[in-house]
Amino acid sequence: MGQSAKNGTLGTRNKKNGSTKRKHNAINLFIKGFLQSFFIVGILLVIGVVSYKATMHFWKGSDQEAVVAYKEQPAPEPITVASIDDVSKNLIYCYDEDTYEISKIILEIFNCEKKQLTYITIPIRTQFTMSDSLYRKLVLVHPAIPQMIKLSTITNYLDKDTEFDYGVLMIEDLLGIDISYYTAIPQATFDTIFTEQDILPESSGQIDTSVTEMNDETNMSTDQTTEQPVPLETFTEEYIALISTLKTAEEVSTYIEEIYPSLQSNLSVKDKMNYLESYCNTPSENISFERIKGVDLNNSFEINQELALQQLTELMEKSATN
Repeated sequence: MGQSAKNGTLGTRNKKNGSTKRKHNAINLFIKGFLQSFFIVGILLVIGVVSYKATMHFWKGSDQEAVVAYKEQPAPEPITVASIDDVSKNLIYCYDEDTYEISKIILEIFNCEKKQLTYITIPIRTQFTMSDSLYRKLVLVHPAIPQMIKLSTITNYLDKDTEFDYGVLMIEDLLGIDISYYTAIPQATFDTIFTEQDILPESSGQIDTSVTEMNDETNMSTDQTTEQPVPLETFTEEYIALISTLKTAEEVSTYIEEIYPSLQSNLSVKDKMNYLESYCNTPSENISFERIKGVDLNNSFEINQELALQQLTELMEKSATN
């Protein structure tokens, strides 16, 4: 019996020890699993933080590069740049304020030293063929624009915001001169300044007397020098009366400042004032009106390149002579 009791006690102890070991093993496994899970979570957390920082750094850098790239984009170059010249060539347009259709073109040549103004009418019916270099430039703006074109149709192919600038390029190409700046005048204002008149050649020694008539029977052109009226733009009586009242530089300056906001020009009013003194000192007898040399055809006008160049050269040479 004693031995049996002792064996029972040992069995009980063994059971308790086994149970304790199992508990310790379970705790160890739990702690080990917890630590492993904590370690994995920590690694994932670190990876997430690093990934977030790397992503933010990438996007921040991309944004900065985009801003820099945007700032570094050059501004589009202007189509024309106004210049202040001793002999200025001001291209004057008459246009409709609603449709922006150009109806008249005048080239103003002004010599500041000689105090001499010449207004040369360029018929709006003028038809010419653009040079290849100009045509390649304009066809990018409007692919349908023809190389042979009438000045009266340029509004059909050019945007109203650029037609005056591209018109300058066309006139430069047509006449072979550099235009100093342009002035676009609304029809209503233009009509108070200029009016079309048929003037006989003897009325102005600078008017072209060479005309070409078409022979209906042979359809051949024959040059005949005749003294017949030619249509050109001159000052209205209203405008002559107005400018005759402008006696001082201050009055002329005030007039320019008042009328300039209604005009469109690539020459600022500030730069326009560089001509103020010359305007004030220009006598009325030094103001003349001409038409560009050329021939009237059935429904168009064709500039005589040789005679027109001679006409302009003589005017500018005369103006530049001291």
